Amino acid sequence: MILRKILAWINILRLHNILLSFIGVLIGVFIVAELSSYNDLSVILMKALYVSTPALLVASAGYISNDYYDIETDKISKPWRPLVRGDISPKTARIAYILMYISAFVYSISLIGFLTTLFVLFNIFVVESYNSFFKRKGFIGNIFVSLATANLMIYGSLSYAEKFSGLESFNLNIAYPSLFAFLLTLSREIIKGVEDIKGDIIIKAETLAVRLGYKKAALIALLIEIMILVILILMFYIRFSMYFVALSLLTIAIAIYSTQMIFRSNDLNEAIHKAGMSRSLTKISLIIGVLSFLIWSLRI
Repeated sequence: MILRKILAWINILRLHNILLSFIGVLIGVFIVAELSSYNDLSVILMKALYVSTPALLVASAGYISNDYYDIETDKISKPWRPLVRGDISPKTARIAYILMYISAFVYSISLIGFLTTLFVLFNIFVVESYNSFFKRKGFIGNIFVSLATANLMIYGSLSYAEKFSGLESFNLNIAYPSLFAFLLTLSREIIKGVEDIKGDIIIKAETLAVRLGYKKAALIALLIEIMILVILILMFYIRFSMYFVALSLLTIAIAIYSTQMIFRSNDLNEAIHKAGMSRSLTKISLIIGVLSFLIWSLRI
């Protein structure tokens, strides 16, 4: 019984995504932290762990909140989720994520700084607004999810600068990987909308796939991915690394390949099938992209 409860909390918290969230914060930290030698790396990692706590609390709370608001639809589409199975009660889940939001606020205002706290509150607003309202609003919901992803890197730079290196160390270089992450996540969310199109039509979700059809939605995702290439060129110019070039181009190549599969589909059923494959491929693309950002931020 206890083991089942533990596994339920691991499931609802999406620990693999929390790890990716920490790496996102770490990228932001490395962009403002000056590594005079790699002997400093362990010190910076400890400081990164220190400032990442509010961001990880908000991310964790967001995943629990997501399941709380989705419990009715999950009864149909995802009956294995912890709240649906009764492994965690909705009341307990709600209390848990509210306490996490409060803890993120208290930690940031007490131990980091005022500007970081404002940014934490903004991210709580973004995450909770998405879960409670914008998730079914289609493209604007996609934007909220993408913003939450990109904000992890900005948070890392801001919190580290405010706490450890001085706000003057915060620089606009963080805009490039943040915008990259925002656009890559946005294209992936559009693709997920194609995969979910039949269910979204039933619940009247206003996704691009529902409003414009799968071909136009896929075309928009492709255009977004091409925009990312422009950002890559700027990032190459600011800080060149063969490792970053290789990984970032692989990231975009996977994303474009997976999206064009949907665009070239002959009918809706084929598009939905291809979108399922594409969603998995773009998850891999996103992970490779995160690794490429990490290399770029480390100046490797």
